[in-house]
Amino acid sequence: MKAIQMKEPGGPEVLELVERPMPTPGPGEVLVRIHAIGVSYADTLVRSGTHLWMPQMPYVPGNEATGHVVDANGSSRLKNGQPVFFTSWDIGFAGGLYAEYIVVPEQAPWLLPEGVDLDDAATLFNYLVGWILLHIGARGAETGTVFLHGAAGGMGSTLAELCRLAGSTVIGAAGGERKCAFLRERGVTHAIDSRSESVVDRVLDITGGRGADIVFNHVAGNTFVQDMRMLAPLGLIVSYAALGGMPDKDLFTDMRAHIDRSPAIRVIATHVFGKTPEVLHKACAAVIDLLAKRQISPAIQARLPLAQAGEAHRLLESRESMGKILLKP
Repeated sequence: MKAIQMKEPGGPEVLELVERPMPTPGPGEVLVRIHAIGVSYADTLVRSGTHLWMPQMPYVPGNEATGHVVDANGSSRLKNGQPVFFTSWDIGFAGGLYAEYIVVPEQAPWLLPEGVDLDDAATLFNYLVGWILLHIGARGAETGTVFLHGAAGGMGSTLAELCRLAGSTVIGAAGGERKCAFLRERGVTHAIDSRSESVVDRVLDITGGRGADIVFNHVAGNTFVQDMRMLAPLGLIVSYAALGGMPDKDLFTDMRAHIDRSPAIRVIATHVFGKTPEVLHKACAAVIDLLAKRQISPAIQARLPLAQAGEAHRLLESRESMGKILLKP
């Protein structure tokens, strides 16, 4: 079978299309033919060697996929032909999903309702993370007004949709009018062009000076200082990535400087939910139900052949992508 393999970290060019032996399920395992693979920033961090949890090389990347069971191997739970979805959480963070087939534990796949589009379902990892960020990571915070950095990306557009479903007024920032138009099409109430507008001033203007109840931040660096200036009283910053690196300022000093708003920051990593499987179960069941009922409509920007995994990473890292990128074996 064909798969994408990397022998060492580096640029997108390290992702090589290779032939690998067809996997065979052992006791308690099933064979899945992969239909669609979601491409995520976590994949690019592993590829570049900057992820906190680096695997051994050589390595086949991939953290989210849909497919069909093709060898149930006597499973009492699964049958051949059933459509399934699974994530890296479900398979012990083993990766391996940039491939045509994969063997997984029979308890790993989530069964998908008949009629669900498997390309749409391949975006569910974003919805799963977004659901957890909103309903668990931001628990205790007011949700009236939410601000999103990078709202046009795969994770940002997903969070925007989930926040809107929860009844929040969603303010999203994106670079350029093309992305802002995309946000408005996706139901974002207020789209701010971060290239030409002052994000803080616009958020305060939109909210009548009150600020946003929750800020979802995947940028980090020194953006927390900016966030605190546009945070509502007792508001919360949820930091779920740090693509711009670590702050070089004394964060507690900055928080004290904005004590009139009493800001809070929660730094959250999805790996923590491997220790709380009940949260994952609840979240995954919730987002599958939302998709089955057509209450969410995933934004898929591109469907690329598996052999173009490197191009998918280049597109994602260009920051020009809007919505989710899929690989198709």
